[in-house]
Amino acid sequence: MKIDLKSKFTGALIGTAVGDALGAPVEGWSMEQVRSVYGERKRWKMSYGRYTDDTELMIGVAESLIRNKGFNGADMARTFVRNYDAKRGYGPGSAGALKRIKEGESWDEASKKLFGGEGSYGNGAAMRIAPIGLFYYDNADALREIAYKSSQITHSHDLGKEGAALQAFAVALAVRGQKESMLSELKEFTQNDVYKEKLRRVEALLDKGATPKKEIIAKLGNGMAAFDSVPTAIYSFLRFDSFEDSVIYAVSLGGDTDTIGAMTGAISGAYYGKGGIPNEWIEQLEDGEKGRSYIKRLAEELYRSKEL
Repeated sequence: MKIDLKSKFTGALIGTAVGDALGAPVEGWSMEQVRSVYGERKRWKMSYGRYTDDTELMIGVAESLIRNKGFNGADMARTFVRNYDAKRGYGPGSAGALKRIKEGESWDEASKKLFGGEGSYGNGAAMRIAPIGLFYYDNADALREIAYKSSQITHSHDLGKEGAALQAFAVALAVRGQKESMLSELKEFTQNDVYKEKLRRVEALLDKGATPKKEIIAKLGNGMAAFDSVPTAIYSFLRFDSFEDSVIYAVSLGGDTDTIGAMTGAISGAYYGKGGIPNEWIEQLEDGEKGRSYIKRLAEELYRSKEL
């Protein structure tokens, strides 16, 4: 079990980076435009290998959890600020909140000022949440609490926080090997009617079987709002039986491809483990100061922190 758990932790973090890097070159493109680049072939070649803000922020979450052996909001916020690289393509919500924190605002207040005081309901908290899904995989109540608190750093809208919690719980269920019961568990877990409805749609679409991608996009979404992307990642995982098929499908829908790819990769990696991810994709990931080798090491340290 220990070897298996370690593989799942590594799979979730590397899976995030792989899905992110596969989706990054076609971010914002239509389904048709994505097809023109990747085609319909079964095995996609990773053309770039560079991750975006999704993975950079995920790295920060993991670093802070390891350092504190759990959640510390001020430390996690400082870690995000310290790691911030504008060239990774940060969204306006995260960039705005981190700027305010850097200028001295409290980690749990800065994001409340965004979007007319309503906060962001984008997927920027959900895309980075995998380490929290791993660290709290055996405690749903703590997972929800920490998912909400970690989201508050950049995304204070309830729809943003609930999306992050739902994604974290999907990762936790995947770690536990609960694919068959995942949808029913998620439906019981979510406290928000918007997500309850989206999960009902996921269930109906899975029951329907093969469905045109345009219908998936229309009913689940492929955008930057958490409620238009987290359910899509969950569907992409549940519909297929391999990491590769799930992530290719997620990115092929177009739209916010890097984030939906990253979230699908996190859930799929947590379920199948590192061995379920095509090795050529892992080897094509960037390997600089905080590249694939560092991410693997973080996963091992997170696993050890959890076990201590």
